[in-house]
Amino acid sequence: MLLSSLVKQTALRSAVLVIGKGIGLAGRVVITRMLGAEGIGLYQIAYSFFGMALMVISGGLPTTLALFTAKQTDRGWRVFQLLSVYTALIGMGLAFWTQYYANNIAVLIGDVELAWALRALAPALIAVPLLQLARGYMQGIRSYEAISLSELTEQAVRITVLITFVSLYAAQGVGRAIGYGLYGTTIAAIASFLFLTIYASSTRRAAIMITYSPLSKEGLGLFLRSSFVIGCTRMLVPLSDFIDSILIPNRLQAAGYSIPDSIAMYGIITGMAAVIVYMPTMITASVSYTVTMKIAAKHEAGMESGRDIERILRFVWTWGIISGLFIFLYAKEAAILLFGVEAAAEPIRYLCAIPLIVGLRELTTSILWAQERKRTPLTGLALGIGLSVLLQFVIVAIPGFGYRGAAIGILLMETVAVLWNLHALRNANVTLFTIKWVGWDLILFSCIMFVLISPFIKEGQLIMIVLSALFYWISAAFLIVIRYRK
Repeated sequence: MLLSSLVKQTALRSAVLVIGKGIGLAGRVVITRMLGAEGIGLYQIAYSFFGMALMVISGGLPTTLALFTAKQTDRGWRVFQLLSVYTALIGMGLAFWTQYYANNIAVLIGDVELAWALRALAPALIAVPLLQLARGYMQGIRSYEAISLSELTEQAVRITVLITFVSLYAAQGVGRAIGYGLYGTTIAAIASFLFLTIYASSTRRAAIMITYSPLSKEGLGLFLRSSFVIGCTRMLVPLSDFIDSILIPNRLQAAGYSIPDSIAMYGIITGMAAVIVYMPTMITASVSYTVTMKIAAKHEAGMESGRDIERILRFVWTWGIISGLFIFLYAKEAAILLFGVEAAAEPIRYLCAIPLIVGLRELTTSILWAQERKRTPLTGLALGIGLSVLLQFVIVAIPGFGYRGAAIGILLMETVAVLWNLHALRNANVTLFTIKWVGWDLILFSCIMFVLISPFIKEGQLIMIVLSALFYWISAAFLIVIRYRK
C-alpha cells in the first residue's frame, strides 16, 4: 500500500524537518532574547518581502520541475539547465533593484530600519532560487537523502551566521543587527547549493543525465503553463504574508498603538505564535512531500489512487487534532519557556487549529496538483486571502481586538482554501471523512487532555508538566500505531 511504502521516506523527511525547524527556532529564540519582540517583528517583515520576491523569480518552477521529472525523468535534467539560466538572470535584476531602492522599499513596508535587512537579502535573490530548482530536480528523481542533507546544511549555516552577526552588532541598533544577521541567508544558500553540486557530480546518475533527450517547444510550453498556475498558487501564501506585514501593523496603529508596539505585536503573532502552531505541520508536510511524486506517477499511468488519498487525509486529521489540542493547553508554558514572552500565549491559543487546517490544505493542494488539477487550489486560496484581508482591515483596527483579529484573518484564509480543495476531491468520488472515526479522535483526545492532563498542568510544577506531556504523546503514538499500522 502507498502509506506503507512511504513510511521510511516520511520518517526521514520528518526527522530532517524537525531538526531543521529546531535549528530555526533556536535562531528566533536568540533574536527575541537579544532584540525583543520588535527585533523579531522586523525580521518577520523583512522575510515576508523576501518570500514575495522569491516567488516572483521562481514561482512554481521548482514544484513543476519535480512533478515533470517524476513523470519524464529523461528530460528533467535538460529542463533544469534551461530554468537555471532564467532564474539567475531574473534574480540578478531583482537583486540589483532591491539593493538600489532599499530605503524606499523599507519606508513603504513600514520602517526605515528595514533597509539594512533588505540590502542583506538582495544577493540571496540570486542564490536561493537556484537552490530551490536544484532541490526540485532532486525531488523529481526521489533523491530525498541529498535534499535532506542540503536543507540541514543550509539551516545550520544560516542560523550560525545569524546568531553570530546579531551578537556582534546588537549594540549598534536593532535594524543594523538584523540586517547583518540576514547575510547568513545568502551564505547558507551558496553552501547548500555547493553540497548538492558535489553530491550530483559524485554519483553515476550525473554522468547519465547529460545524455537525456531535450524537451520540445510544445513540451516546454506546457511545462511553463503548468508552472504559471502552480506559481500563482505558491505566490498567494507569501503574498498574504507580505500583505499582513503591512496591514496588521498599520491597522494596529489605527487602533491606537505606537509604531514600535505595533511591530512588536506583529512579531509576537508571526515570529512567536505562528512559529509554534506551524511546527506540527512538519509531519504533514513530510507526507505531502513524499506522496505527491508517487500519486503523480500513478496518475500518469492511469492507476487509481483514491483509497490511498483517503488514508493519508485521515492520518492528517488525526495528527491535526492531537497536536492542536496539545498546543491549546500548553500555550502559556511554550510562550514562557521558548521566548520569555507570556503575551504570546494568547495568539498561540487562538491559532491552535492551524496544524489541522494547514495540514489538510497543503496535502490536498499537492494531491490536486499531482492529478493535473492545478487551478482548483489557486481559486480557493485566492478567495480565502481576499476574505481574510477584508476582515482584518476592519477588525484589527478595533481597540483591544488586535491578536484576535489577526488570528481570525489567518484562520479564515486557511479554512476557505482547505474547504475548497476538499470539495473538489469529494466531487472526484473520494470519501473524505466519516463521523465514526472523526468523532472518536476528537472525543478521545479531548478527554485525555482536559480530564486527565489539565489538572496536572495547573499545578505549575515543571516535573508535572513534563510528565503530563509525555503521557499525552505516548497515548497519541499508541492511537496512531493502532490505526495506521497497515
